[in-house]
Amino acid sequence: MGEQVANNKEIQQLMYLKLDKGKWYILSEPKSPGLVKKEYLPIGNRLVYPKKWGRKKAANVLLNYLTKDNELMKEQAEERLEYLHKLTNEVKDWK
Repeated sequence: MGEQVANNKEIQQLMYLKLDKGKWYILSEPKSPGLVKKEYLPIGNRLVYPKKWGRKKAANVLLNYLTKDNELMKEQAEERLEYLHKLTNEVKDWK
């Protein structure tokens, strides 16, 4: 078996949102070294990121992702409500 020659691991952190007593917090904690990735995408309300990013950049990435995701869900919910209202009005005309 050959020995590893590439430096393809980095120190990573885990950032996540937590609700405590009615207030939201952005928390981060150390994670074991992980493989370097092309891009770091949040999963749910968690983001694994390279420590060299710092908390501010990681928080911006996480919050921007969550904001866009929730705006998309809101748009889809509004579209669904719109056609449900139309269907409700059609049902009222049934005999």
